[in-house]
Amino acid sequence: MINYETTAFTREALKRGMSRLAFDTKPTALLTLTVQEPRIRYRNDDGRWLVPDRTLMKKANNLLHFINSDLFGSKYQDKNKGFKGFGCIEKQANHQPHLHLAITNPMPPKFYLKAKKVLFKKLKKFSLFHESGTDFRLIGGDDADYWRIGDYLGKDGRLLTIGPAGVY
Repeated sequence: MINYETTAFTREALKRGMSRLAFDTKPTALLTLTVQEPRIRYRNDDGRWLVPDRTLMKKANNLLHFINSDLFGSKYQDKNKGFKGFGCIEKQANHQPHLHLAITNPMPPKFYLKAKKVLFKKLKKFSLFHESGTDFRLIGGDDADYWRIGDYLGKDGRLLTIGPAGVY
């Protein structure tokens, strides 16, 4: 975890940078993946359940692979297709990680509806995620929306990128 007080980057600088990135790339949709209470194997030493960031990232990448394969074809990586964008991994109030992913692919209405349908169909195969903790919504198309999304993503998390190889 970065200690913002001892680095050259402040939270405000991160927020400004993420806002600038959002303004420049104009994301079309925001995907949020939140973990549901996992089985006992994720409990830490004091008995509370805790999902490691690495586990969330691995499962999110598997989910994105299945979604990309359905939407863009099984050879989507070879053709440099698939969801692209940026996002962040951050902690909730209960210390569980969750992802916010700003998708920059064009999102015409029919494609958005198909992507949403595929997302929630594939989501059922993953015990770590649940529909109630998943949100996939379009981002408005004006400049203020992009600045707000960037500010939101930069509030308290680690920057991620999304490409055909997944989230990294």
